[in-house]
Amino acid sequence: MKKYSMILSVFLLAFSFTACSQSKVPKAVKTAFNKKFPTVKKVDWDKEGTAQWEAEFKLNKKDMSANFDNRGNWKETETELENNAVPAVVLDVLKTQFAGYKIKEAALTETPEYSAYEIVIKQGERKIEVTIDKTGKLLSKENAGEDND
Repeated sequence: MKKYSMILSVFLLAFSFTACSQSKVPKAVKTAFNKKFPTVKKVDWDKEGTAQWEAEFKLNKKDMSANFDNRGNWKETETELENNAVPAVVLDVLKTQFAGYKIKEAALTETPEYSAYEIVIKQGERKIEVTIDKTGKLLSKENAGEDND
């Protein structure tokens, strides 16, 4: 009986932690989100580090996320893309600079400073995440680790 009681306690603690994290989103963050995405009704909130909140939601049938700092300042929005939605200028960079790699996942990232495509590409077990702006300029390239799927 003690074992059952302990398991139940752990479950309730985990559930209450999740419920509390959802309800502790600062009002300024929720207000800023609702102003930027007024038609979104269902949002899952997560704390990112000590200074940001991430909202995950669907808009126009697309999976999206948006980050805001604790004061409600918008930091970033990511929109997941189907591989066939990646623009030709970005595909050209991938073909010339990363020949033989295949697109694993893609997203459009928008911040107050820029708008760019974040693409995870794969060749064998090697994965790289590249960021390419809308003009085709390669902004960054980093190892995305081993393939775990």
